[in-house]
Amino acid sequence: MNLKKMCSLLAVGLISVTSGLQAAPAAPQITVKSEVASPLILENSQEKNYLKISLTGYPLDVKKRSPINLALVIDRSTSMRGDRIEKATEAAVMAVNTLDSQDTLSVVAYDSVVEVIVPATRVTNKARLTEQIRQALAPRGMTALFAGVSKGLDQVSKNLEKEQVNRIILLSDGQANVGPTSNSELAELARIAARKGVAITTIGLGQGYNEDLMTTIAQYSDGNHTFVANSSDLEKAFVREFDDVMSVVAQDVIVEIKMADQVKPVRLLGREGEIRGDAVTVKLNQLYANQEKYVLLEVVPAKGQDSQSKPLADIQVSYNNLATQKKETRQEQVAVRYTRSAEQAKEAMVEEVVAESAIQKAAIESERAIRLMDEGKMEEAKSVLGQSAVALESIPLSAPAAIERVQKSAEMNRIQAEKMQTENKDVMRKSLKEQNYNIKTQKQ
Repeated sequence: MNLKKMCSLLAVGLISVTSGLQAAPAAPQITVKSEVASPLILENSQEKNYLKISLTGYPLDVKKRSPINLALVIDRSTSMRGDRIEKATEAAVMAVNTLDSQDTLSVVAYDSVVEVIVPATRVTNKARLTEQIRQALAPRGMTALFAGVSKGLDQVSKNLEKEQVNRIILLSDGQANVGPTSNSELAELARIAARKGVAITTIGLGQGYNEDLMTTIAQYSDGNHTFVANSSDLEKAFVREFDDVMSVVAQDVIVEIKMADQVKPVRLLGREGEIRGDAVTVKLNQLYANQEKYVLLEVVPAKGQDSQSKPLADIQVSYNNLATQKKETRQEQVAVRYTRSAEQAKEAMVEEVVAESAIQKAAIESERAIRLMDEGKMEEAKSVLGQSAVALESIPLSAPAAIERVQKSAEMNRIQAEKMQTENKDVMRKSLKEQNYNIKTQKQ
């Protein structure tokens, strides 16, 4: 065989081998999108603008979910007697049956004192775990909520790993009345949990619990908060929570925003964060598959001339990717342009960002309505909610998605205003508090 023919055969063989190989699938990453409400602004003006940084979790195969390290912290005070403790027991058993051998579970019960019913253990012997739960959940005593959460955090901390989802689910139907009871003390405990990468989800049952306290715990640890009016709906709340817990795709998410020269950060809308000079930092405990979370920052841009372009902010997003088990970083730059045409500036508006900024500002008004309710000014509170709904609906929008979001928020406020005529005040307040919390954390 001559050299030319041999080279030809080798080339054909190489092509055949190469064509038979398939490229390795790219590792999944979260989607980061940065945009401003008004990317084209009037020259020499400094009207407030809104910077939105969206983070969307990648699709997740449930068979490849991350292990879960969960503590159930359950109120078994006297007020939980009857149907409430029965439904709480059923929800805890459902949790056992939902988890599997890769997961770690602990169960803490609290009344006047705290008892670890199930020390942190792998979920292998489900029958034994179920028996331990059923035997221990009998109502008695008062409500040592702080001690219960502390003990739950101790149990989760025994098996902390970045590659798993670390979570506490706190259930209570009453006021914390043993040990530390203030919002500030519970907030600090939640901050400690957050620093460890542990989110605390709070579930308030009935009309007697402190919704301010429960939302504070959830907020500072980046957990969820749910108001369950009837104990018969408790298991549904657990199901929704497990849908989230089992779909976490990223943790320890840090969004850092560095404003450009002469750009002023005004305030964060919705999420808590830190503003120091021209630097803004927001931390999220986790992101979920296919769900969008965002950071929304009100800013005052620098002045500019017609046809000029200026940077607005440099953005860095870092997170632990549970699929790759690696820390990943994404960087974005956002700029704005200037025009002397008001019509052009209006046409360039990003309506989805306009809508979200309006919804978050409406949530601030809802908090004002709650304060008015606390002062006994129910008619004024109702008026605030009604006016908020009208203001939302009056925003000139054309994008279907933006219109739908704003209309949904307006309708929720209108419904809450109407309920003030018929609903029990405690139920009304808890419902409005839950609604606001979910808006701020983008659960709705």
